[in-house]
Amino acid sequence: MRMANDKGEAVYYNGVTKHGKFQWVIKGIGSTVVLGRDRQRRKSRTFTQEMQAERYLARHGFHPDNTLFSTGKIN
Repeated sequence: MRMANDKGEAVYYNGVTKHGKFQWVIKGIGSTVVLGRDRQRRKSRTFTQEMQAERYLARHGFHPDNTLFSTGKIN
């Protein structure tokens, strides 16, 4: 799912299976960076618990990007 914040940054938020376990990945789009555990700047970050990923997104102001639906790019 594509998500954006008020600063114009965008990320993808998806559930994936890694090493036989379900995990959640937040991946930056374009020049958007995702902060790691020690505030290091990365292109993506993996969470083992969905609540942790959702809290990260809320803390950084990300919300579902509905502009794709309003422009008609997705039916």
